[in-house]
Amino acid sequence: MENEQKVIIMHGFTYEQIDLIMNAVKKQFDSSADLIFAKTTENSVKMRVKDLIEDLSGDHEYLKKNPPNFGKRE
Repeated sequence: MENEQKVIIMHGFTYEQIDLIMNAVKKQFDSSADLIFAKTTENSVKMRVKDLIEDLSGDHEYLKKNPPNFGKRE
């Protein structure tokens, strides 16, 4: 596979369970690991996995360059 991006797609989990899963997975990698975590949506479950990974990778790259300002005031 050309894209070696590490992607974890979760389906059917509560947000609390997703937090637990994300924390457990992150502990298995060093802090510089470039991981993508995603929760399925009504649209994403209809996509081909290859297309979904490409879409998630694009979103991930954009957010790395343009991080959201959660809770920050300008």
